[in-house]
Amino acid sequence: MATNNKYFGFPCLSAAIIAVCILGPALVDFPAFSGRALAQIDDPPPTACVAVGTDKFSEKAAAVLNHLARENLNRAEDFDLVKIRQFLNEGASDPRLDAHAKAIELTKSGKNQYDDLELDGAIDQLNEAIELYQKAAGRLGDGKEYLDALLFLGAAYILSGDNERGTFSFKTVALFDKRKTIDSKVFPPSMIEIFNQVREEVAASPVGTVQVKSTPSAAEVYLNGVYKGITPLTLVKVPEGTHFVRMEKDGFLPWGQRVDFYATHEETSEASLQPAPQFSTFINKTKPLLGDLDEDPPEKGPLAFGAWLRVEKFVAIKVKQRGDEVSAEAVLIQMAPPKMLSRKTASFNLTRSNFLARADAFFSSLYRNVKIPTADGDGKKGGHLAVAVARCNSDSDCAVGEVCDGASSRCIPYAPEADAFYEKWWFWTIIGGGLAVAGGTAVMVWYLTQPEEGAIEFSF
Repeated sequence: MATNNKYFGFPCLSAAIIAVCILGPALVDFPAFSGRALAQIDDPPPTACVAVGTDKFSEKAAAVLNHLARENLNRAEDFDLVKIRQFLNEGASDPRLDAHAKAIELTKSGKNQYDDLELDGAIDQLNEAIELYQKAAGRLGDGKEYLDALLFLGAAYILSGDNERGTFSFKTVALFDKRKTIDSKVFPPSMIEIFNQVREEVAASPVGTVQVKSTPSAAEVYLNGVYKGITPLTLVKVPEGTHFVRMEKDGFLPWGQRVDFYATHEETSEASLQPAPQFSTFINKTKPLLGDLDEDPPEKGPLAFGAWLRVEKFVAIKVKQRGDEVSAEAVLIQMAPPKMLSRKTASFNLTRSNFLARADAFFSSLYRNVKIPTADGDGKKGGHLAVAVARCNSDSDCAVGEVCDGASSRCIPYAPEADAFYEKWWFWTIIGGGLAVAGGTAVMVWYLTQPEEGAIEFSF
């Protein structure tokens, strides 16, 4: 037992002391050992974002910034962005939703029959599902379920010996999403080879243009589930074949259409958008956003808008366009207690190549390092978000809160000069840990080289 104490007890104690010296300071800042862990467990606050144009000429620019702002906030972990259009469409009778739900059920059933090699049943179920997806064109979203139905239908046709229909289904998939790949765990290598050949053929297909218009204008355009821009819009280099066009606008029901496009002549897709059930209320609520947004606490209009949307945070954006120049004023508002948390302004040129990146950085600067006050007066800082960076020649090319890095010619977040390395906690942790290790090692070496009690030493 004395031997165990000598060779294991003391070294273990030393190791424990060294571990505390090295890890102790770090554990203080580790979320799992601090109060910040509790804050991270909380769900982010429901947040709404609305951009309005100051006049008719500014509506398209407002729609562009509205989309970019929502995309930005949707990526940020600090917010739970509510789906305003879904809220505005509550109570609408839309048979496309029923068709889409039924199509999803049929897709699941068809896939199960395919797995059981009941190919005839799978083909019938999946064909019926695809017909329903096409009827629900305005409700397809990213089209994931629709693509699944087409993939399994194509595979079922090929396994049953009908290669022509199978490759046609695969071609429809490749037209919808040219980046689509199929899972090698689900489909055999021969099937994957056929799909890849079809995808290469689609990539070499003739292309043309599609004119997209809407009434009213300034609607978001999605081609095969991918955002393309704001109406009126010309879609270029569209491969010949079947595509889905969808248009959405705040206050209106989504519109969708299947377009069989031929490269030999220009196609036109035109939508007449129908008002959503909450259209009138929404329009009336947006009018106060055209007033002064720099009041703190905020005016009743924006607060009433946020309360109507049942959110805790509200981002309001006022947009004015003159020619290619666009000016934007954005505020981040807390509903309770009423507080303007942040206000930013910026100017953009729509023709500049870095417009999208600068707009994204502008919206990030709205909440980066913002203190969020609570009822008892405490606050916490919002998190950071890595955003797309833009090319620049000087600081004037960058958005608010960004500077131009001379070495890379890119806009980067502004940060004050950091403390010297010897002023950092980790520097002294390493020094202290190193001294502890050295001291502990010396003591252990001395201790282990001592003769055991009762031993006889011989020297020559």
